[in-house]
Amino acid sequence: MLFRSFFHDAGFGGTGRDGQLDAYAGRDGVYAGLRDGNVISDTITRIELKARLWPFYREGFYRGDNFVPTGHYDGRDYEAYIGFGREVADQLFVEFGPFYRRNQFGSTDDNETYTPNYTVPDDYDAYGMRLYLEQRTTQLDRRSGLPTSGFCFSVIGEREWNNSSGEFGVNPGFLAELPSAVMRARGKLEWYLPQSTDITWEIFASGMFLDKLDRVLEYEAQHLQGDRWVDAQLRLRFLLSDSFSVSPFLAGQFTHIQGEGGASADNKFFYGGGAELWLHFSDMFSANAWYSYLNNESRPSVSISEDLHGEHMFWAGLVARFGAKR
Repeated sequence: MLFRSFFHDAGFGGTGRDGQLDAYAGRDGVYAGLRDGNVISDTITRIELKARLWPFYREGFYRGDNFVPTGHYDGRDYEAYIGFGREVADQLFVEFGPFYRRNQFGSTDDNETYTPNYTVPDDYDAYGMRLYLEQRTTQLDRRSGLPTSGFCFSVIGEREWNNSSGEFGVNPGFLAELPSAVMRARGKLEWYLPQSTDITWEIFASGMFLDKLDRVLEYEAQHLQGDRWVDAQLRLRFLLSDSFSVSPFLAGQFTHIQGEGGASADNKFFYGGGAELWLHFSDMFSANAWYSYLNNESRPSVSISEDLHGEHMFWAGLVARFGAKR
């Protein structure tokens, strides 16, 4: 059983401070963010502290649609970031600032059992600059609070330096070092197209572009493995009442990843589908269930202690709200 919690205070700091505090804890880590609009005139200052305590790294290649692991390890990372942003045009927000991250790694039982000749990366520090852009035009339904039209598109670019030293990978044969500096970009799109009063098309997509030598992030198991990838869903949301919605969806994935033997890279495509259901008992309690299938077995782990994953994934849970409305 897993728990997630989220806290939001839109009036942090008192009247006139334009402050906002967000805190989160869940399977993917812990996060605290403080946003203030009065530190610098006409500029939003944002401080973030976050830690991921249970990530897995799954190195390997695809043989057909089957993912063949060549190395497996887990880790932790801790990050601090301060950003300075403002709205530079209508509904276009830009933010820029420095970050620091500490990365730690350790071998898993899977690695010791199936790939004992894999050398795990050494711990290292990373720092750099981050640029964040977001364009938002979404409009919300007055009854349900759900977005019904418009889009939200965000892009993050990073320049990172690190003090990583030493080789890691399959020993002997495929050992490599991390480059001392890399550039990377990632993006996310949510686009809503109204079909009728109670039916809305939803397009969700995320992607990442990495340096082909950015080997640690390339094989992080919380997203597609590869140095360039896109993960997308086409959804159709049916609002059957003010308290009940169903969203069947089709899913597709593309990744560019190193092939077997390391001699060349492969372009891989995967497909699938599923459905998501929301049932609101009251403003305080809701139930959420989600099922999906993909013909790509290398998917995010559903456990904090084991790298459990597969083509079929199902989740069901209860959402409780305290001092807030849905």
